[in-house]
Amino acid sequence: MPYRLTPRMLQSFRNDLTGFHDLFTGSRCSGWQLEELIWRAINSDPATGHHALWREAGHDDQADITVRINGRDIPLQIKSGKVTRPRNVNHQILTISGHRLTRFDGDFEAITEYLNHRPAEIISVSYRRLDDDQGLSHEYTMRHIDSEVLTGLYPDNWEHRGTSYYQTNNQGVIFKLTPNMSWQIWWTIPEYLFENGPTFII
Repeated sequence: MPYRLTPRMLQSFRNDLTGFHDLFTGSRCSGWQLEELIWRAINSDPATGHHALWREAGHDDQADITVRINGRDIPLQIKSGKVTRPRNVNHQILTISGHRLTRFDGDFEAITEYLNHRPAEIISVSYRRLDDDQGLSHEYTMRHIDSEVLTGLYPDNWEHRGTSYYQTNNQGVIFKLTPNMSWQIWWTIPEYLFENGPTFII
């Protein structure tokens, strides 16, 4: 079951988002700023006994935040992500960018092995700028993705189309590797595989 923030943690996150936009009215929270705010939120509820560790500007592609609960470590990656509803598809999809995998030098065996054994759950915090008759506001929506749905790849199943390589696992997640972007991985996840969390409008 994906890690979830408690109501107190979520209130702390909302408060910090509000404080950010009180200072920076026209811009969104960047990726590393979201990491810090979620780390602060997790540590804001001492009653849970959850202890979060975050390294600013870290390069650990296994976890941005590690939450320790009763001696057990839960690795989390914090991503933005974009939700769309493509034509001829009856559900929404969430697209998330992952790390660049240049170090594997195009070795599909090694890339597949790595992707199949990523331990981190993902908390996606997508953003939408709202600018209407009511004025400017900022919408952040939290979603949870279990690491298990991002596995099930085979080295020989990558299909070369255009400038990228694609593979779909048996749960319906589309994986895209982009060599011209330093072998960055992208996940396209159907909505039945992620859990919607709260939406904050600031």
